[in-house]
Amino acid sequence: MSIFSKLLEIESKHNVKLHEGENFKQAVYNEQMTDSEDCIIDKIELILKHYPNSQDISLSTYQSDETSDDSFCYAVV
Repeated sequence: MSIFSKLLEIESKHNVKLHEGENFKQAVYNEQMTDSEDCIIDKIELILKHYPNSQDISLSTYQSDETSDDSFCYAVV
């Protein structure tokens, strides 16, 4: 099951809308995401646990730039 299928499953299960930013989509499509799919799902579920009335959740990235020693791209929820 792809990450996007898992995100749709979360949307229907928790009656929440997930908004994937362009950077998030590109990192997933280009396989540049440092976080695993399970890690991303865990981050979303943690938000839903602490903020159960959430209606909209945005997904973006925090990524390295040319000044970084190592390349990384983490999901930000």
